[in-house]
Amino acid sequence: MARKDSRGAPRYKPKAGTHIIFIEGSAAVRDLSESGMYILDPEPLPAGSKIKFALRLGTIDIELQGIVSRCTPRQGMMIQFADISGEAKRRLRIHFAGLGPSTEETKKS
Repeated sequence: MARKDSRGAPRYKPKAGTHIIFIEGSAAVRDLSESGMYILDPEPLPAGSKIKFALRLGTIDIELQGIVSRCTPRQGMMIQFADISGEAKRRLRIHFAGLGPSTEETKKS
């Protein structure tokens, strides 16, 4: 039996080259939503870690902060956005509008 996805916001597959830049380096984004993202990082931060970063969407950088909600050793981590500004939300929505259907909408088809 398929498990229902309990996420509150649809996830999107980002365009190639979408990544974050943070003090420890940079990492590719696997999926992205208005509330967070999963990044590919062979040395993820532990769950509960606070992180400040720039999300690079093409030529635009969005300054964000978040909390690592889950990490998978040697694979990556889920970052839940924290204190996201209205401007950052607006930029994310504009970006999502150019991506097409979310990964959930694609699975339903």
